[in-house]
Amino acid sequence: MSDLTFGVYYDFRCLDAEPLALTRRWQGIVEQARWAEQLGFGSAWVSEHHFVGDNYASSALTLLAALAVATERMWIGTNVLVLPVHHPVRLAEDALTVDALSGGRLRLGLGLGYRADDLEPFGLSLAGRRRHFENGFRVLRDACRGEPVHGTRVSPRPVRDGGPELWIGALAQPGIERAARLGDGFLCVLPDQIGDYVEARRRLDLDDGRLALGNQWIVAEDPERAWAAVADAVLYQVNRYIDFGIFGPPGTVPRLTDPQQVLDMHQYRLLDGPAAVDELVGQIRSGPVVDCFSWTLFPGEPLEQAAERLEYFAAHVMPRVREALAASPG
Repeated sequence: MSDLTFGVYYDFRCLDAEPLALTRRWQGIVEQARWAEQLGFGSAWVSEHHFVGDNYASSALTLLAALAVATERMWIGTNVLVLPVHHPVRLAEDALTVDALSGGRLRLGLGLGYRADDLEPFGLSLAGRRRHFENGFRVLRDACRGEPVHGTRVSPRPVRDGGPELWIGALAQPGIERAARLGDGFLCVLPDQIGDYVEARRRLDLDDGRLALGNQWIVAEDPERAWAAVADAVLYQVNRYIDFGIFGPPGTVPRLTDPQQVLDMHQYRLLDGPAAVDELVGQIRSGPVVDCFSWTLFPGEPLEQAAERLEYFAAHVMPRVREALAASPG
């Protein structure tokens, strides 16, 4: 597991309406990712949604370009980019540019999109997104590899064989099978689906593949105290995802009114370092996990508060996981 990495994960939301607050927040996140690399984190992921009033990242590759020049070793990736709203040739140009800036460190994570508001302003629908994804993915793959598309090759040229890695994120079984069939890796946010991905790969007579695994945890020496500090920000985040429709069609799932409900519905778990180590070691042994990530900064949360959790995780979780895996690889 020498290639195992641990990741930071951002949506770049900024709730402060003061004119320069967005600049300060985003520059602060880029600096925090640079510092996280120094702590030993090996990946930085950026999520994407469109037309969201709280400044949710809508141009993820632009933000990754900033991360590319701020870091030296980290993998940088989208988690996930809503592929149907992007023209695949134009996206290939941006991806190849960011990959070149980073020295070949881009993992372009792609998804169908599940939110009508992401798609409809682009003239798309939830019903047509699968066709747009499959068609766009094929063109994107060829273009990123430097192969001719519509009789010409995109610029810049790839800086590594095969071009940027194309990963696929999904929640439903058809999406997991798509990730197994098409992707260079699977972005998995439900640990129970690790086995589904491996089985899908084996049905295709492929190796077990690779996956990056997300967990929704608050990890701290005193997780209850850490939760008290961040609970309102997490409640805001979960309610916004309810509004997006991730838990069911928008308007059918009631918003939460108390942070305790977030814990009661198991959207987040509170763990100290030893508990997180035990959980992660078990998850990594259950499948081809090459990266473990979790939300780093919650909406409206001070960067300094998130930094405390990062520092604790780097000191008390990451080295212990590596030690446990090295001592008993099986």
